[in-house]
Amino acid sequence: MPRPKGARDSDYDQKRAALLERMTRRIMRREVARPSLRQLAEAAGVTVPTLRHYFGGRAEVMTAILEAYRQAGGRRLEMLATPEVPFEESIRQFAFSLLMAVQMPREVKLGDVFAVSIAEGLLDEKIGPAALEHIVDPSVDVLQARLRHHIARGEMIEADTRAAALMLLSPLLLAILHQQHMGGATCNPADLPKMTEELCAAFIRAYKAPAP
Repeated sequence: MPRPKGARDSDYDQKRAALLERMTRRIMRREVARPSLRQLAEAAGVTVPTLRHYFGGRAEVMTAILEAYRQAGGRRLEMLATPEVPFEESIRQFAFSLLMAVQMPREVKLGDVFAVSIAEGLLDEKIGPAALEHIVDPSVDVLQARLRHHIARGEMIEADTRAAALMLLSPLLLAILHQQHMGGATCNPADLPKMTEELCAAFIRAYKAPAP
């Protein structure tokens, strides 16, 4: 009996996930600046019509890639939402764990994911919200949750936790992209660990609750 019109194959989700995995590995190497739909199809090992069948246009493909990456790493990220150490140690722990994560040698590096997501989001208004939702904002949200715990414990002053999270993450991410993804390590090198420590120290001075 022929399959009803519009019905999906039984292995549709598995095939779609396999396409996403192949494209993610290729794209995050940053060998091509903003690959076209044809280049994305080549990375997946399929034709453009097949890619359209599973995802739609280019913006939908990129959104699906970012969403899949978020789902794969979401559990590890959420573990950072609850601090197990006092405020000062907690801030340094979070910042240095991010610094280590973006440099960790993996097939898909976190630093490359941030770089590709931000570039895509800035240059395509259809992808921008997805880049925020799946890549940038999850880190902000987790740090916010972490800061709320410190406020509740009386270790941190009352503050706008979203603004505070952005104040810690923004310069750290910019420094990482500057050094590792824009050639800064060669043309204008900086000591990232030292910079991270100074950033943490400034953040702690600004937000640490006074001693009772």
